[in-house]
Formats: sequence, structure tokens, C-alpha cells
Amino acid sequence: MRLTVLGHSTLYVESGGPTLLVDPWLGGSCYWRSWWHFPPTPPPAPPVLAPDYLYLSHHHFDHFHYPTLRRLDRRTHVLVPKFGVDVMAIELRALGFGRVTELPHGQVVELEPRLRVASYQYGSDDTLLGIDADGEVIFDVNDCKIRGHPGELPLRHFGSPTFMLKSHSWAQGYPNCYEADDPADLQIMSRESFVEDFIDAVRRFRPRYAVPFASMVAFLHPETIHINDPVVTPVDVRTAFERAGGAGGTDLVIMAPADSWDSERGFELRGIDWYSDRSRNVAELAEAVRPAVDEALAEEAARTLSYERFADYFTSFLRALPALPLTLLFRRNVVFDVPEAGRERYWVLDFRHRAVHRSSRLPEEHAALIRVPAGVLADAIDKRIVSFVHISMRFRVRLRRGGTREGFAFWGLLELFELGYLPLRKSLTVRAALVLWARRAELLEMAGNLTRRGGFAQRLKGSYAARETPTAS
Repeated sequence: MRLTVLGHSTLYVESGGPTLLVDPWLGGSCYWRSWWHFPPTPPPAPPVLAPDYLYLSHHHFDHFHYPTLRRLDRRTHVLVPKFGVDVMAIELRALGFGRVTELPHGQVVELEPRLRVASYQYGSDDTLLGIDADGEVIFDVNDCKIRGHPGELPLRHFGSPTFMLKSHSWAQGYPNCYEADDPADLQIMSRESFVEDFIDAVRRFRPRYAVPFASMVAFLHPETIHINDPVVTPVDVRTAFERAGGAGGTDLVIMAPADSWDSERGFELRGIDWYSDRSRNVAELAEAVRPAVDEALAEEAARTLSYERFADYFTSFLRALPALPLTLLFRRNVVFDVPEAGRERYWVLDFRHRAVHRSSRLPEEHAALIRVPAGVLADAIDKRIVSFVHISMRFRVRLRRGGTREGFAFWGLLELFELGYLPLRKSLTVRAALVLWARRAELLEMAGNLTRRGGFAQRLKGSYAARETPTAS
């Protein structure tokens, strides 16, 4: 068996028979020219573009990359996780793939005599892929935050893997694209959060080799290049792993694009040092892609962002929300600042009244003020991917005191709306019910996180309560 890292979150697995390509992003950029490969990805060999099987872990563009998918042989058998909605399968068939199979949560499927896989869904749009190729087990954890009882299921099916590959750095804008009236509102997540999550996963799955993965990017757009400073590199992960005493029996190995491991010969690593002078390497890449970025900026400048289109879109979003989250989560409005609109530049999402309006003055009662380039926001609305703006890093948010609750809730609910889970009637289907039943352990884990001392929900609630409580003078 041979495993090759092709870049960012792309794997190519060769068994004695079939080949499997995972999450191919094989060139170019993502998210309005913000994300680029780092280290750079070499051109793929022809067999990579015609695998026997293709697995796509989730719907984000650094995994579900349209330009790359258009390059692949349409005869490839495509595998996708079976979520409560079938967005991925529909889009793949529209791209011309004739054979698309949805993998139910936690069901081990024998694709060929020497290749078994299982997809473990977690959250609204994330998965861990378990692979058994010629007796060698790979856990492609990717961006998946699977933990607790749900995280035990892959171990029960496959045992501890030979490889665990997992993300280790920012894939969304908080807190690096945020400012806050209260600095404590920017402390719910940090660089250390990602490193600790990686090390926890190593200790949970006990792999022979752990590979920092799915975070091999640089932000090369002039609006996002500053995000490279807080990036967590594989070297940072290795340093923290060693300081923590490692994990018995696990070696942490840094693999760059085109590095591979063979079950007979072991690792083949090119040994290029991309990280000692990372700033210079990133600056050189930014200069190399500047023509593509400038072209995209010109295209964005030609787009028109109309208030009417904005209002229609977000009115549909607000009316799709169930009443309970609105009353529990939103005490204040979320406002978009659109300087191009002139006098009435503040476009307000009023959650209490499920309405959108515009104003010449910034409303006092707002939790977050969001700024997105007009051309990006217009394109995102047209393509129903406004939640991807948060991934792109091409935005800025100013939080009012305690605004993290409304801010997180806004982006999270917007993603559910754009994926097709909202309004709730779209989720009240036999398909969705069966998916939820299969993932009932995750639902119980989620409920525990809402009440468990120290859980994310309690940290967020405590942060908000602290802002609400007056201090003694």
C-alpha cells in the first residue's frame, strides 16, 4: 500500500488493486483568491486524475474544489457522506459524475477485496474517513472535530490506525478577522486550541504515525496576507507534541506535497524546509499569484451589490429560522456595513422581527458589525455561499461587548440555511430522521457539551454573563 500527500487535504491511496483519491484540490486557489497551497502542490500525475474511487469529506471548497473536479475522469466512482440533505450528490451529478454513492454514517463498505472504507459524520458538514487498504489503516480526520463516544466508533471498526492525518490551524475567521470592544470576546479560541485538539486526537486514536494535515495553505490575497502570522505550522505542532511528552508509540511525521509512505519501503520525504523562512516563501508566492489576484479584484469591482437582492436573501434566511433559537440566541441585531451604498450604508438583520432594513446611522443595539467587499458579498449571495465568507477571511467584524454569542450563532445558522437544513420542514424527512438516529451518540454528546462544566457552550455563556455583570467601581 502506498499513501501520498498531494497537498493541503488531498490524499492518494494506492492498494494492490484500486486507487482512492480524497478531497482533491490540485491547483489554483479557493475562497475568492484568498487560500493558496503552501507548500506548493506539484502538478498531478495522470493516474491521479482518473482514480477508481473518489471521496469528498465535506462541501467546503478546499475539499470540494470545482476546478479540480472538472479535471477528473467522470467514470470515477464518487463516494460522499450521507448527510441529512443530499447537496453534495446533486452537485456531483450535475458535474457529470454518473456513479455517486452516499456512505451512511459508521457503515464499513468493502469497495474491493483489498479496500474497505467508512465515513463517520460529525457536525453539520464534517467527516472522518476510515480506510483499510491492504491491511494498513488510515484515519483521515481532516477538519472533523469528532470526539467522545462518536470518536470511539472508528476504533471499534478498524482498531488503532497506521496513520492519522488531521488539521491543525485556522479554517475560519475568528478571532483573526475580528475586533472587539472587550478583548475577552476574542479569547474563546486560540492557536493553542488547535494544537491541543490535534494532540488529543493522537491520544484518542493511538496511530503509529500522526501527520499534521489539511492546513497546508497560505493566505495570499492582500486583504488576508496578515493571517499568515498566527497560522499554526506543522513545526509548531511537532514542538508542542514533544513538549507534551508525545503519545506512547506514535511518531509525528511532517509530510509535504508529493511525500509518500510505502508499506514495504517506508517514508519517501523530499526534505524541503518550507518553514524556517516561511515569511519569505509566502511573500514570494504572493508575488507569483498577484496577476490572478488582480484579475479577480477587477472582476469583483464590476459586480453590483444591490440592497434589494441583499434584503431578499437575508429575509428568506431570517424567516427560515425556528423561533426558539431566535429568542435564546439573539438579543441584538447583526449589521453589515456597506460603504458603497452611500448614505444608508448600514444594512440591518433584525432577528426579533425577522426583518431587514437599512439605515444611515449604526443602530445602538447591535452585536456585530460586518464588513465584506461588495463584490465578494454579491457573488456569495448569488451562489448561496455567504457562510463561506467566514472561511475566506475576506471580511472584518467588530464585536460589541458580549457579541460572540450572536456572532457565532449568525454564521452557524447561516451555514445550515445554505446547506438546506432550514427551514426545518426541509429536515423533517425520513432521510434526515434516519441520519439523526444513526448519529444519536453525537446528539447525546452535543447535549452534554451544552451543560458540561467547561464545555464550549458554557465558556461562551460565561463570557457573555461576565460582560453583562457590572463591576464594582
